[in-house]
Amino acid sequence: MGGTMQLVLGTNDGVWTVRDGAPERVGLAGKRVTHVASGGEVILAALPHDGLYMCAAEARRVWTGDARSCAIGPSGAFYVGVEPAVVHRSDDGGDTWRRFDAIDDLPTRSEWTFPPPPHEPHVLSIDFLPGEPEGLLAGIEVGGVIVSRDGGTSWGELNSGVYVDIHSVRPDPSQPGHLYAVTGAGFYASENGGTTWERRMEGVGNWYTIGMHIHPRHGGEILMVAGDSPPGVNGRAYFSKDGGRGWEELQDEGLLFGNGHAPVPLFANGDAWLGSNNGQLLRAADPRGRWSVVCEIGAAINALAGDGSPSSVMH
Repeated sequence: MGGTMQLVLGTNDGVWTVRDGAPERVGLAGKRVTHVASGGEVILAALPHDGLYMCAAEARRVWTGDARSCAIGPSGAFYVGVEPAVVHRSDDGGDTWRRFDAIDDLPTRSEWTFPPPPHEPHVLSIDFLPGEPEGLLAGIEVGGVIVSRDGGTSWGELNSGVYVDIHSVRPDPSQPGHLYAVTGAGFYASENGGTTWERRMEGVGNWYTIGMHIHPRHGGEILMVAGDSPPGVNGRAYFSKDGGRGWEELQDEGLLFGNGHAPVPLFANGDAWLGSNNGQLLRAADPRGRWSVVCEIGAAINALAGDGSPSSVMH
C-alpha cells in the first residue's frame, strides 16, 4: 500500500484497520459491522439493531438503535442513518443528537417500505454535495433519493426516473451535479443534480446492483458490484470510465468470488480495492488489470472506508 494511508474495514468480526498491508482489529470483536466511516483519527461503525459506535482508544456506543449507515461530515459532524428511515446528526462527538424531523413530512414518506417484515424502510447511504457546505444526500431502501441543502433543516425528493430501491447514492466529487445510484433494478445516473435520472446498464450481466464507489479525482470513473438476485449473490465487479454509459466486467483471475456475496468496492490512495465475503482485501492499480490479495481478515468484509466516501454492500 502506497504511503501510510489507513483503510477501515467493517466485518462480521468487528472493525479492522489495514495500514501498509497489515490488518489490526480495533474494536467490536464478534459483532457484525455493516457500515463504517473514517475521518482523521475517528472511526464510526454502524450495527443493525444495536447502534452507532465510535472507535478510538476503545469502542464506545454513541447512539442506540437500528443503525444502518454512517458518515462524518466535512466539519467533523457525525451522521447516522437508521430504521425506520431518518437521519440523525451530532456536532459534539456523539454526546447529543439532532433528529431530522423534516424527513417525516416528505411527500412520499407514507409509501416507503421494505419487502421483509416489519416492512420498515432504512437509510443505506449518507453523503455530502461537493461545493455545498450544507448539502446532504441520502438513499432510502425503499423510498428513493432525498436531499437537503441547509444542513438537514429541510429536505426534498429527487426521484424522477430513478428506481426507488436505493442501495447507495453518491455525488461525483470531480463533476458537480453528477449523481450516481445503485438500486434493486440497476445503475442510474443524473447529470443535473438529481432533477432527472437515466438507467445505464450496457455491459452489465446481472441486474441487482448493490455497491459502488467513485474515483475521488477522475470524474466519471466508477467501480460497481452487482449480483444475480438479493442480497447480492454470485457477485461480479464492473468498471466504467464514463459515468456508467458503458461498463466492463472485471475478469482477472484474482477475482474469483464464486457464488458468494458481491464484494465491497472502494477507490483510495490512488488504487482500486475490493473487500470480499471470504475475508480477502484485494487491490489493483487499474481496475481492469491485475488484482492481488493484500491481506486476509478471516471474516466477511461488509464495508470499507478510506480517504473519501465510505462504501458498503449490506442492507
